[in-house]
Amino acid sequence: MKDDIHNKHDKIVRDTYSRPEIAKAYFKEFLPADLKAVIDIDSMTILEGTYITEDLQEYFADLLFQFKLNDSNKKLVVSLLFEHKSRQDKHVLIQVGHYIFNQWTKELNAKQRIKPIIPLIYYQGKTKWSVPTLRELFSEYPESIQQYIPTYDFIFFAINSLTKHQLEDITDAMLLIAISGHDMTVDTKEFIKRVERIASLKKFDPHERNFFKLVFVYKFSVFSHSADEIINMVKTISRPINDDIMSTLDKFIEKGKIEGKIEGKIEKTIETVIKSYDNGIAIPLIANISSITEKEVIRILKEKGKIIING
Repeated sequence: MKDDIHNKHDKIVRDTYSRPEIAKAYFKEFLPADLKAVIDIDSMTILEGTYITEDLQEYFADLLFQFKLNDSNKKLVVSLLFEHKSRQDKHVLIQVGHYIFNQWTKELNAKQRIKPIIPLIYYQGKTKWSVPTLRELFSEYPESIQQYIPTYDFIFFAINSLTKHQLEDITDAMLLIAISGHDMTVDTKEFIKRVERIASLKKFDPHERNFFKLVFVYKFSVFSHSADEIINMVKTISRPINDDIMSTLDKFIEKGKIEGKIEGKIEKTIETVIKSYDNGIAIPLIANISSITEKEVIRILKEKGKIIING
């Protein structure tokens, strides 16, 4: 379940910042001033797919953005690695460093000019977090050894550190909804109130309303509301957003019912396999009773620690 929720966090952040209009608004709002002074944010392109090797897939739910430099007579570009974290991870700088050096190695092997890569860690979690430096990971070692530990700077953005004043200063409506939607300290009811306030000031086109639907469904699923609670909350939202969300939630709720039935059936099968094995029933017969293969029976027994099979 925790991995499922973590995947939902990753997906909503990727879906959000894969939208160029929201990504640009975010960078204009939150990048450090000295960086905004030298890069052309409007030149932003999102680099797709080719930057992650198979061995890095499990570590990164990242996006990579590329920008041209302002007022440069050379065609210089800089890449910004957008790394999302929904929970604290003390090894994040090792993961990001792995990515950076892997990318530089790929560029060298392709005989390309290496480009600066600036890491941005986007933290969505509820608790306060101070990302430890690489040296701090080796704090028990003397300075004479720590001085050889490599280090690099990074941008850290924690949603839960934004003040009310900072939120009020965000002028882009879509970005404000995205930030509120990602913020796990903002519950669903408060999120709906914020959207209502924004909707009272601006009309949204169909493309923008589609984004609302994504964020609403994410919020409802992460906060584990019942179907009745969801419907009652959506009823408070003005039209046409109300109609859009209801049509999506009908499918979402039905999907949840189906998934719930499947999950219940799986749990019942596992229970039957364990009880049968504990009562001395042979694996082939357990497979027959449970309507699954012998291989599946063995897998379940291994996962539950009932049997240990070498190889």
